[in-house]
Amino acid sequence: MSTAEEQELLAQINRLESRIHRHKNQHSQPPAYSRGIYRTAPYSRGYRGARSHAPTYRNKTLVLNGQARPDATATHTDANSSGAAWVSRTDRHLQLINSSVFEKDSQARASAMEETQRLKHLKKEQMEKNRFLHYVRQNASSIPSAVAAPNAAASKYEITVEGIRFQITKQGSKLVRAPDNPSSATPRLATIGGVRFYRTKNGNLVRHGIAKAQRMAGGIKKVNVPCKTFSWTGSCLKGPNCRFIHDPSKVAICRDWLFKSDCPNGDACDLSHETTEERTPLCVHFANGKCNNDSCPYVHAEHSQTDPVCRDFGLSGYCERGAKCPDRHVFECPDFSNSGACKNKGCKLLHRERASVLRHRATTAGDNDEDMPDLSSDDEGDGPAPDDIDSDEMEEFIGHDDQVDELDFSKDYIGF
Repeated sequence: MSTAEEQELLAQINRLESRIHRHKNQHSQPPAYSRGIYRTAPYSRGYRGARSHAPTYRNKTLVLNGQARPDATATHTDANSSGAAWVSRTDRHLQLINSSVFEKDSQARASAMEETQRLKHLKKEQMEKNRFLHYVRQNASSIPSAVAAPNAAASKYEITVEGIRFQITKQGSKLVRAPDNPSSATPRLATIGGVRFYRTKNGNLVRHGIAKAQRMAGGIKKVNVPCKTFSWTGSCLKGPNCRFIHDPSKVAICRDWLFKSDCPNGDACDLSHETTEERTPLCVHFANGKCNNDSCPYVHAEHSQTDPVCRDFGLSGYCERGAKCPDRHVFECPDFSNSGACKNKGCKLLHRERASVLRHRATTAGDNDEDMPDLSSDDEGDGPAPDDIDSDEMEEFIGHDDQVDELDFSKDYIGF
């Protein structure tokens, strides 16, 4: 090879090396920190006496042959098409699970949780029953009120609660009141041996576990009476556990809609936006003969200021009799307006006194005293309280009494 060719080749090599060095200098950055210095930056690994490392960058993008990055629209479309098949869940850490697997796993978890609650309830039920039987066995000979009935079956054991004798039945789950007991009322709640018993409507006592099982099974006896809270506010915190009826078509009218013909909640309002005569109060100007509004939303009915306030409308904001109701439909407390006293300490209704009503009440006070029943007499007496448990509904949770109870008190221990 001639000298001219060698020089030309060396020149090309030098030019190529220069281009390579320039390309490297453009795409490589030196470390931002010196060697051997400890730093708390997220990607630093330096420590004393160690070599420095180049920082690690996340979310890298590999570009081959100068191809452009994928379009963001296409990526978004692919994510949406595949997103329906995946579900994110946070269980100690964020997880991405297939929707079909997630559904099966959720059903299995729900079944497992339900089974765990059932076994836990059964365990507590057995412990409560054993605790009561242990108490009866330990105190049958020392407490005069808990003695065995003579010439009776093995299940006829009696126990006295506040001077009232009860027979122990259903393996200690039910205490039946003896027929020759005094006329005193059964206590609503009695604690015997650390176990609570609740009164039934028949005057008997049932164990706490039985009453709780009835509540958990939805054993709430519904009554055909509208819920006052739901009718007045449009919602009830008790939900399905409320004893009363929740009828969305019989709720009170929205005050904002009645006064302004507009409601900020719109269709999401729990109250009614229908100005019907069943939920609309009386027109005050019509009662005075001065209503000139042809589109008046209030009810035009003949009533005197001395007429009593409708109790249904006052407490619920709705009265099925509408304009035909003989009482006044106003937003006032019916107890205070009609009798001058309200026993509800937390009453939020309007307590309004009128001179004409007071004069009318004063003139008729003498005639009404003899006919006025005692308002508190309904809460007294020996009758069952409203919160008493229905004995018929308890039987399915206690079991049948076809066989004689075998209360074995000969053992020296009771298993817990």
